[in-house]
Amino acid sequence: MTVRHKRIFNYRPLCFCAAALVLGIILGEACYGEHIAIVISLCMFAFVMFCLSLIFKKVRRLFYIPLAMLVGIAGISISNAVYDGRMIEEYRGTFRATVASEIILEEDSASFYVSDIRVDGRKLKYDGYVYVNVAIEPDFNAGDTIEIGGWIVSREHTKFDTYYASGRANGVGFFAVSSSVKKISEGDAPFPLNLQLKVKRILYENTDSRTASICQALILGDKRGIDDNLYDNVSTSGLAHVLAVSGLHITTLAAALYFLLKKLKVNPKIAFIIVTVLTFLYSMLCSFTASSLRAFIMCAVFSFASIFGQKRDNLSALSLAAILILLFRPTAIMEIGFELSFFSVLGIFLFYGSFRRIGMRAVEKISPKRHFGKRLVDVVAVSLSTNIMTLPFVALFFGRVPILFLLANFIMLPYVMVLYVVLLICTLLALITTFGGFVWIMKFLFIPFRVYVALIGDLSFAAVPLTASVCGTVCYEIIAIGLSKFVFLRRHTKAIFAFVGCAIATIICAICAFA
Repeated sequence: MTVRHKRIFNYRPLCFCAAALVLGIILGEACYGEHIAIVISLCMFAFVMFCLSLIFKKVRRLFYIPLAMLVGIAGISISNAVYDGRMIEEYRGTFRATVASEIILEEDSASFYVSDIRVDGRKLKYDGYVYVNVAIEPDFNAGDTIEIGGWIVSREHTKFDTYYASGRANGVGFFAVSSSVKKISEGDAPFPLNLQLKVKRILYENTDSRTASICQALILGDKRGIDDNLYDNVSTSGLAHVLAVSGLHITTLAAALYFLLKKLKVNPKIAFIIVTVLTFLYSMLCSFTASSLRAFIMCAVFSFASIFGQKRDNLSALSLAAILILLFRPTAIMEIGFELSFFSVLGIFLFYGSFRRIGMRAVEKISPKRHFGKRLVDVVAVSLSTNIMTLPFVALFFGRVPILFLLANFIMLPYVMVLYVVLLICTLLALITTFGGFVWIMKFLFIPFRVYVALIGDLSFAAVPLTASVCGTVCYEIIAIGLSKFVFLRRHTKAIFAFVGCAIATIICAICAFA
């Protein structure tokens, strides 16, 4: 876009397309539960804008913006309508299902996921989550068919509900409470689930429960086994992101694979195919979470650009990942993992370069050969960049923010990523050889991590309470993007924009609070 022959920002079609798609999904979700005429009116408006963009030559190249908006509105609206049409009223009695996860046992209860739910001979379209409110000794495993006695209800859907979105991501639409479970027949778990269970079994049989829970979160992104106290300490220390498979994990895995294939003198193009397939399978093993999918898509795009000599554009790659995920799963826009993953990476792209330049100037003044200082600058630049963009989301969803994240990222994060590679190698060897003793050493290697998060977790000032509203979060992100290096305005102009934006955001948030 240009004003008086001065460019304000570069033209990136994928970025505009992703923004329009997100806007359409938000508008469509905002209309959930309203009269269908409102949704139709929005779709008609987007369609008319699309037609006008084709008619007028000056704006013809922007035709995809109203089209993406139309796709977003229609996509989320159809998704919600299909979901509501497949729901059932509350049902009490017995029903059959297939166990679709491991069984989590507690003192007086058990819980697990089920698929292929059949009520009165009718198969339900979504999976379910079963909570057994009595102590049981299960004689069934993943893949077995069971009969459940109790009641089953549909997962409630309200506007912009993150729990609903996470349920849709896992294909879960029902919640059941039961007091009796009986095995009907045995069966085999599907490949991804079977492999997940084998990995978890190896970890729990050869390490202690705390180490095993951290390991399964680190390589599978499954945090269900971590006790609340340990997870609170990890979150307080600012290391919660290492327990969700994301760019750190996929990039580390891809780099290790490329290094190995290069040593074996494999053709770079063949290596690209091998690494892409393996990282896709790894994302599948992690249940195709939004963060793992985003990391896989961007890793594949960057590798393709590097191998085939194409110019790499960070923002376009991030936008492409968002478009692909939202086209197939529009409810992902409401998932906490999606928002934290995309905005943390966006923060790096927007602010890392600026923070690093400022830090390097300070290092150069002290001594140009201070490698420790350069390393510190890189860590601080990345940490500040990610936390600037994710701060309102952390405050919105968790009500508190860690303030010692710089210390964690400088001291413990490199160590944890080394452990991640070692854990992958040991787990792979254990799967291939069926000798679980390979992972036994992880009990001792994770001691420094557990000690560190415990020490930080005991500090009263390690995390501070902070809350945010949805409206305030949106305004904050718009202002942050406007202040980034990708908006070509003078500093005083950006300062005025930030001041005016904060004033308008305060007024809007106040109106929303009293509305």
